[in-house]
Amino acid sequence: MKLRNAPISILIAATLIAVGAIFNFVIGLVLSLAPQLLQGIEVPTTPNGAPTQLLVIAGVACIAFGFVFIWILRELFNKSQFALVMIYTLSIINILFGLFRMPLGFVTIGLNLLVIFLVRSNSAKQWLSSN
Repeated sequence: MKLRNAPISILIAATLIAVGAIFNFVIGLVLSLAPQLLQGIEVPTTPNGAPTQLLVIAGVACIAFGFVFIWILRELFNKSQFALVMIYTLSIINILFGLFRMPLGFVTIGLNLLVIFLVRSNSAKQWLSSN
């Protein structure tokens, strides 16, 4: 990893992406392996009251997104332009989905806008374009 002389904006963005990866892993494990921890939250159930397979599928999807975030981190630290494309793409998707989860969506929207702002800073652009 090429972290030498990385600007603080890259380090903050990478930290936020890493926190997102950890969050996805934890939520994915809870949804997949321990849906009983979700008591008090409305979850889809079958007519006999058992949780549907939708929770398992959502959990596996969260875990997959966690791995995607780790991959993006690796690409970012290797100064790949592909990492920027993936950061922009996933941030925009997260912002759009954040609109459907109001008022909690404001947190998602704010964090994703912050990541976009950080990787678009002049210092981040200079660091990413240097070899």
